[in-house]
Order: sequence, then structure tokens, then C-alpha cells
Amino acid sequence: MLPHTLARLSTQLGGNQLVLHYLTEKDHAWLRALTDEYERGVGSKRSALFARLKEPLTTPAPKAKQRWAVEVLQRLTDARAKAAVPPREARWATFTAAANFAAPRGEVLKNASLLLGTDAESLEAALFADLRSESTTCALPAALSPEKLALDANLRLVNSWMQRARGVRITAWGNTRALVRQARLHGLICNIRRAGPPDTASAEAAIACGLDPLTESPTEGVELQISGPLALFRHTVIYGRALSALIPRALWCHRFELRAECETSSAAAVATLTVRSGDPLRVGRELAPYDSQVEARFAKDFRKAAPDWHLVREPRPVESLGSLIFPDFELVHRRDGARRWLLEIVGFWTPKYLEEKLRKLRAARLENVLLCIDQERGCSEAELPKDAKIIRYKRRIDVQAVLALV
Repeated sequence: MLPHTLARLSTQLGGNQLVLHYLTEKDHAWLRALTDEYERGVGSKRSALFARLKEPLTTPAPKAKQRWAVEVLQRLTDARAKAAVPPREARWATFTAAANFAAPRGEVLKNASLLLGTDAESLEAALFADLRSESTTCALPAALSPEKLALDANLRLVNSWMQRARGVRITAWGNTRALVRQARLHGLICNIRRAGPPDTASAEAAIACGLDPLTESPTEGVELQISGPLALFRHTVIYGRALSALIPRALWCHRFELRAECETSSAAAVATLTVRSGDPLRVGRELAPYDSQVEARFAKDFRKAAPDWHLVREPRPVESLGSLIFPDFELVHRRDGARRWLLEIVGFWTPKYLEEKLRKLRAARLENVLLCIDQERGCSEAELPKDAKIIRYKRRIDVQAVLALV
């Protein structure tokens, strides 16, 4: 079933279009009242404070938006265990006393508190003090303004729908490399191809942003067709989170449009969610030099073990059958430039996905390609393609296995 708050923040229009009710500047006043109320409750029990935050504020707020903002605050803020004795010791002493003495609850707490050198009231308060709901609240992050809280709430709203996606298509123009890297970083199952010029509305928006739609947008346009978590049989939660991480990265592009086919009910009804440039969402941080620890370790290990080979990071993409393939590395022999190999590190995968990738590589007449696949991210039990040059890895790629193949 669709969560009640999520349903209240979304409207399904004719043609099965899904419209989200974002938090905007109009909501900043009551968001300030919400954070002020939170600050007054710092040091109190979390469960009591967050129950209070769902009640009416001094500044009127839309009920569904307020409840959503409270949920976001719960995820953004820390909790602190505050107890006279460590909670685990308190439980051990209390349960041991209850097992050894058939006495009323008050007597059990009294006997256990004597063993721990405290009083019965303090012992009772310590029993579950390490549970998040029973812990005490900490101060808000210093940088959490009403504007940032609104942006975080909006991003989590989009991400909640992305968890329910069957498939996603992202079309982007300008500064798209970061978006592609993010998809590859999380190993998403996707097909990438060049995108044509943006439509009239997108072109007008590009001009408003100071871009030339006839030069900047089309030349860097890419389209990503991505499987959604509901299209898989395993790892759906992890995959959904990886898919959600694309949103902040897409905001780095000059222009983008995301369309996701999302299930809206237990009856598997589907509606289309559209997210575009200009929507009030938080931009992601700048990417690190390497997409993952696996890549960083491989680069370090390969350069150390193979002094006769150059390791080229992010070589030019390969176009084949209307799609773009982005290898992670190119291996070039220092004394024989004709000896070249492309190496791609594959994240989530199915045998069908690998077969399609190999078909495109063959169409591009590329034979010297190594695919390194994560043993823990397979989404199917079927056998792998037999004609593939594949190296399995778990957390670290075996450089000697790579050198043996090249």
C-alpha cells in the first residue's frame, strides 16, 4: 500500500501523470516555527518531542507537509543515550533478578538497582535508553535552515517514489559526465545513448539560463534508460537507494528531465513521475576522483603491478547500435600502442544485461574488452554468457587475473 503521507503529497492527474506537492518558499515560515519548537525540546525524550512536532504549530502549516517535514527531521537529527547505568547492564541485572526472584516488578527493580549501585527509578529509565525513540534529542545541525530543510524534504519525497519505480529515463544536456559517473558508481543497470536537441520548452529554459540551445545542449546530450528496483527480483532496496542518488547529480547538468514509471497502489497501477531542472531539490556534492573504492584500489594495484602498461582513466565513450558505452579504464602497452584493452567495472547485473552489452561491443568491433563483475550484485541465478572475458571480484579486483587475460 502507498504510505498515507506520501499519497497526500502527490496528485494523480488525467493521463496517469503524477504531480508532487513540493515545499516552497511559502512553507519557510512554518518550517522556522517547526525548528524553533524542536530546539525548545532539545534534551527531552525523542518520542515525546516528535509527537509534539506533529501537533499544530504557532504558524499554520499544511498537515501532510508538516508530518513529512517531521519525518525528515527524524532522519537528519542525532539521538543521545542518557542513563545512570549502561542500558545493556541495566537489562541484564533486571532480567537476571526477575528470573531468580519471584517478586513484584517494584521489588525486582529495587534488587537489581542495589546490585548496580543506583536507585530503582534511575534503573527503570536506563532499561531502554539506547532505543532511538527513548533517547534524548540533540541540537539541530548548524546549517539546517528552513530553506535547506525544504530542499531535503523535497528530495526525500522524490526518492520515496523512485523506490517504487519500474523504469526510469533521464535525458540531460550539458555537464552530463557527472550524471553518467554517478549511474556507474552505483552500478545501475542502464543503457546510455546520445540525446537529440531539447524540445522547444527546454530550449527556451536553456536560453533563460544563459545557454545556447543550438550548441551547448545538443552536443552534450545523453539519455539514460534505467531499470527500476521493482523490475528486479533481488537487492531492490539497495538498488532503489542507488537510483535515488541520481537526482542530486542530475541537478549538476544544465538541463535535465527524469521520467519514472511508478507503482501507485498494491494493485500495481502505474503513473508517470516527471522531475525537471528548476524543481526545488538539493544539488549533490562534487564527485571524488574515483567512482568507488574498488576503482581506486584497482588503479593503485595495477600501476604497481604493471609498469609496462599505461592506465587511462575514463577514456572516450564508445558508440554502438545507438547506445553509448563508458569504459572505466583503458590499458595501453607503453612499448606497443596497438595493444589496447578496455576495462569496465560492472555493478548490478543480470546475464541478459551482460549479453546485451557484449552484443554492442561486438557491433562496435571491439574484442579487447574486460568486464569485471561484482559477485555480490548479481540480480539473477542464470548462467553468464560463455563468450565473455569476465573477471569476478569481491571488494577488490585481482590485478594478476587482469594481466593474465591481456
